Amino acid sequence: MLEILLGILFVVVLKDWFIVTYSMMIYILFMVFFINEGGEPYTKLLFIWLTIWLLIMMLMSVTEELKSQELLFIFIWLLISLYLAFFSDTLIVFYLGFEMSVIPILLILFGWGYQPDRMEAGFYMILYTMFFSLPLLLKIYYMNILVNFNNNLLNFFMFMMAFMVKFPMVGLHYWLPRAHVEAPVFGSMILAGVMLKLGGYGVYKLSLKMGDFLFINGQFLISFSLIGGIILSLICFMQSDLKLLIAYSSIIHMSIVLSGLLTLQISGLNGSLMMMVGHGFCSSGLFCLLGLTYNRSMTRSIIMNKGFIMIMPICSLWWFLFCASNISFPPCLNLPGEIFLFLSILLFNKNLYLLIILFSIFSSLYSIYLFSFSQQSLNWQFFSFKSFSIQELLMMLLHWIPLNLLILDLSVVSIC
Repeated sequence: MLEILLGILFVVVLKDWFIVTYSMMIYILFMVFFINEGGEPYTKLLFIWLTIWLLIMMLMSVTEELKSQELLFIFIWLLISLYLAFFSDTLIVFYLGFEMSVIPILLILFGWGYQPDRMEAGFYMILYTMFFSLPLLLKIYYMNILVNFNNNLLNFFMFMMAFMVKFPMVGLHYWLPRAHVEAPVFGSMILAGVMLKLGGYGVYKLSLKMGDFLFINGQFLISFSLIGGIILSLICFMQSDLKLLIAYSSIIHMSIVLSGLLTLQISGLNGSLMMMVGHGFCSSGLFCLLGLTYNRSMTRSIIMNKGFIMIMPICSLWWFLFCASNISFPPCLNLPGEIFLFLSILLFNKNLYLLIILFSIFSSLYSIYLFSFSQQSLNWQFFSFKSFSIQELLMMLLHWIPLNLLILDLSVVSIC
C-alpha cells in the first residue's frame, strides 16, 4: 500500500479536484490486486476501500463555490490519517491515526459549518475524544511493560472508552448529534460513513490481542447497548429535524454492532463487518440526499419538507430506497448483518430475545416515520424545484449500488 500513499502525496502536489477524484477511482481498482484469503489484512483492505469510495462521494458533493485548496488539503489529510489507522500493525500507530482523523473533521466543522453553534459542537467533539482517549494511550504504553495487568473493570474501561465514544455508545453519544447538525453535507457523510467505523475496527483490533479480557468484562455492555438502542429508537419519534433523526439512527445501528462484537463469536464479527460497511453506504447516502433536499427547500424541518412526492417524485424515490435500506429491507447488505448480529447475541444469551424483538421493531418504525412524514401529505409552501442533476443522481447510484449488490457474495464482506 506504499504505492497508494505515495500516489496520494503526488496528487497533493497537483492540487486539482478533477485529478484527485479520478486518482481515487484508480486506487480502488488497484486495491483489487491485494485481495487475499481473509483475516485482519482483508478487513483493513475493506475499510480502506470504503474510505476511498466515500471520499470520492465527498469530492463530488462539494459545490463549485466551496472548492478550495484548503478543503482539498483537509480531505487528503483525512485520507492519510485513516490509512495510518487502518493499516497499522501496532496499537500505538493505530492510536496516532485514530486521533489525527479527528482534526480534519474539526476543521471542516469550524470552516464550512452552517450555524454559529458549530464552535460549541466542535468543542464537544474534541473534549469527548481527547478526554476518553488519554486512558487508552496510557494503557497502550504500559501494556508492553506490564504483561499481566489486572483483570478488572477499571482496566477494561481504560481500554474501551475511546472506542465506545467513537461508536458512539449510548450515554457517550451527545457529541455526535451536535456535530452532525452543524457539519456540512460532506462532513456528515464522512463522519457517519467512516469515522464511526473506527470504534468498531478498534474493538476488533483489540479483540485480536486480548479477546478473553474483553469477553469477561464486556458482557454487561451487550444488554446495555440493546436497551439504549431501544430508548433512542423511541427518541427518534420526537425529532423534528431530519438531520438529528438520521444521526440518532446511526447511533442505534452502532449499538447493535457493539453488542455483536462483544460476543466475540464468528457470526458476530462477520455481522458487525457487514453492518458497518452497509451502514457506511446507507447513512452517507441519507445525509447526501438530505443535503440535496436542503439545497432546494432551505430547511431541515420534517413539517416544512412535507409533500415532496407531489412536486419532486425522483427525490421521494431515493428517500424510499434509502429508508428501506435503513430498515434492512432486502436486498440491502444490512439484512444479513442484522441476522448474524441477532444470531450471535442469541447464542451468547438466549434470554435476550425480548430485547432483540423490541429493538428490531422500533428501529424499523422510525425509518417508516422518517419517510412518511417527510415525503407524503400536502405541501403548503413550495410549488416546484429544480430536479436532480446527472451528477447528483450518479452520487445516489454510487451509494445505492454497492449497498445492494454486495449481498450477492457475502464472502466479500466476511472476516472468515
